[in-house]
Amino acid sequence: MARLQESPRWLRVAVWAVGSLAYFAAIMSRTSLSATASIASERFDLSSRDLAAFGILQILVYALAQIPVGMLIDRLGGRAVLLSGVVIVAASQLAVGFGGSFGVLLAARAVAGLGDALVFPSAVRLTAVALPSRWVPAGTQLTGVIGTFGMIVSATPLLAVVGAAGWPAGYAITAAFTGVVALISFGVLLLMGADPSRTASGEGIGSVLRGTAESMRQRGAWLAFTAHLMTGASFTAFAVTWGPLFLEHGAGLGAAGIGLFFTVVPIVGMVAGIILGRAVVGRPRLRARILQGTVIVQVVAWVLVLWWPVPTPGVLLALLAFALGIGGPVSVTAFDIAREWVPGHLAARANGIVNTGGFSGGLVVIWLTGAMLTLQDASQPGDYSIELFRVAYLPMLGILVLALAAFVVLNRRAR
Repeated sequence: MARLQESPRWLRVAVWAVGSLAYFAAIMSRTSLSATASIASERFDLSSRDLAAFGILQILVYALAQIPVGMLIDRLGGRAVLLSGVVIVAASQLAVGFGGSFGVLLAARAVAGLGDALVFPSAVRLTAVALPSRWVPAGTQLTGVIGTFGMIVSATPLLAVVGAAGWPAGYAITAAFTGVVALISFGVLLLMGADPSRTASGEGIGSVLRGTAESMRQRGAWLAFTAHLMTGASFTAFAVTWGPLFLEHGAGLGAAGIGLFFTVVPIVGMVAGIILGRAVVGRPRLRARILQGTVIVQVVAWVLVLWWPVPTPGVLLALLAFALGIGGPVSVTAFDIAREWVPGHLAARANGIVNTGGFSGGLVVIWLTGAMLTLQDASQPGDYSIELFRVAYLPMLGILVLALAAFVVLNRRAR
């Protein structure tokens, strides 16, 4: 694999840093509408089905784009794809802020999903060519951790700005910030010279498609896909759509409590990511145990929070925050599985398959949770309660258990 070996150390670190900053902006966009869901529901008269539709469409576009994005990165390079993604995310935030109808918001979230889909795989690929090999797992973990801090901006500052200055002003500010990130990223990535992440620049489209089919036949790619799905699905659904609404109407938290919860999650992820980035290198058995243990902790945390009498004790909410927080960095270890099992020339396309896992699982969870709420005649957020969420989250728990079983079987076959 080509690398930035001849570049100065500061530039290699800067390339990783702007990829992480771009992912931060993408996560801020991804979670912005869920954080402001109650305001959006009043402003646009949205039902439970409408709120679910935003998350479903956004994640559907994201998931469907992953394999084509991997092809694009191999052909065009991580630099071009990442910059395109950040610009698209900024445009989508403007459309959300100044859109006047449900249809415009829905289209804007689809665009946001496309831009979001371009960013993280590009950041992962740029990390792989910029940092020394021994630091790539830790660098990838830190990119994921930095990105999750975008949730804090959505859950606290954005919500406060939207409440104080209005919907258009809040989203205009986030769009402006994302635009600045795009300019900074352009300036740094331009200094790389030739983009070493372009591994298929001379291939015809037929060759690229054959390479993609080859990557889909790799056993390691699907093992990694399952690992990403089982650790990332509940976190994705929680952050993109249902999290703030559950905390407000199910657990009974106010705005300050919700903001604190979404602050704790990335802090847990940061600590876990730093530890995991070095601990699992060259230790596939330990990595598998951590992956399986994470899912078990998530299921236990959800069962306790959902079935404990309201008001939900703070210690149980802290356990849920911990379970969701470690889910992010643990899901990133799926890319280590792909990197170890899949040939280097198929890396970006394999990463696209892997990254589809947690988001396709999250898509199904978002849809089923919304459908279960609707079946219980909860048409507006004001109708939600912990009793309704207990039923609505049953499909999610089932998906986590089934995914864990699939991972155990695939992992045994891979040995």
